[in-house]
Amino acid sequence: MNTKPNILLVDDDELYLYLMEKTIHQLSKELVVSTFTDGEQAVEYIAECTKQNLDLPEVIFLDINMPFLDGWGFLNEFKKLKPKIINNINIYMVSSSMRDSDIKRASNFEELTGYVVKPVNKIQLSEIFKKIYQESW
Repeated sequence: MNTKPNILLVDDDELYLYLMEKTIHQLSKELVVSTFTDGEQAVEYIAECTKQNLDLPEVIFLDINMPFLDGWGFLNEFKKLKPKIINNINIYMVSSSMRDSDIKRASNFEELTGYVVKPVNKIQLSEIFKKIYQESW
């Protein structure tokens, strides 16, 4: 069992994934970061973790616009897996969109912890991790 905090990044932009991972590691070497370039892979990963009783991520940064399965599709699939998930997973919708329609739609998903506008900076990440990991951060 992995006791290190576990972060999942789901975004089709490889450069963004690289920069986010780098930024997260600058904040803490203790965080384990997994990345997926589409929602479908991320759903399969979470399903596999629940099946094999592996540690699930505590935080998921989820892009809205992706080919194959976008952020909304991921959330719909995640809802189906949720009954099998014991620990709390904080999902942050990450988007370059400031559109009210996206923000409003995001607020309809109880699975979402928050909505973050790209680019996500170190201060925002630090705030998010403080909220989630509290005293251990």
